[in-house]
Amino acid sequence: MKILAALILAAALFAAPQSGPRSQIQNMVDKLDVTPDQKAKLDPILDIDAKQVRALRADSTLSDEDRQKKTGAIRAETDTKIKPILTAEQWTKLQELRAERKAQGKGGAKKKK
Repeated sequence: MKILAALILAAALFAAPQSGPRSQIQNMVDKLDVTPDQKAKLDPILDIDAKQVRALRADSTLSDEDRQKKTGAIRAETDTKIKPILTAEQWTKLQELRAERKAQGKGGAKKKK
């Protein structure tokens, strides 16, 4: 019975949507009301960004400082690719969403003291 419960739990976790870098960025982009054409251009860029960030997070040889620097470089590169795709209003809104998220803390929830 315990094995069955473990298998069911594992299947549920495997089927659950990932809440990794892709979904965080995608959630912000989804709030920008992008056109289907913009979405088609943005999705591959965001997929590459997410894969690169996941690889950094999985690399246990990196210090937190190195990981942050490399993540920042990836984000800057992604920004240079997505900015021309977005309208000025969408870009401004994306920056506002990022600022809100940063103010709330990682994960989007306010940090408890």
